[in-house]
Amino acid sequence: MRYFLLAIFLLVSSPFIAAQDNNGISAQVNVSAEIIQSIELITVNSMRFGNANPGQREIYVNPINSLNAGFMIAVGTPDAEFRLNYLPERELTQIDGNATLTFTYEISGNPEENQSTSELLELDNRNIQFNSEGRYYIWVGGRVNLENAAPGNYEGDFTIEIDYI
Repeated sequence: MRYFLLAIFLLVSSPFIAAQDNNGISAQVNVSAEIIQSIELITVNSMRFGNANPGQREIYVNPINSLNAGFMIAVGTPDAEFRLNYLPERELTQIDGNATLTFTYEISGNPEENQSTSELLELDNRNIQFNSEGRYYIWVGGRVNLENAAPGNYEGDFTIEIDYI
């Protein structure tokens, strides 16, 4: 019974070449596997906001030049291509209340650890590449409209998805 199950597994999962001669049947099975390193996303700094001033309508953190931008490092296979995806709008919830704010994220990236030369990454499904050390640097910013905001502290999560191509 064990031999029978093994034979079915080989037929279903692997290409093979079988030949029959006078002594029985022989088979040649070609098997290959490609192991891809997982991607690690390291948060170095979270995005920071100062206190809003009375009458201020918007808070904006520019991911290309603001020192308040969040900073992350994606670590993966050197020189491999990947795609990056995220939800551009997230709801922030008031910590001690029921109010919410909508935050619109902007992210920039660079294969070099240089925020000022990073480029804005739109959700255009384009290929991005890790550098030769397997790193890609990401800065997170965005904007929130404060016109109808209730006073208080707000929090929310930002999720970024990175997949090899």
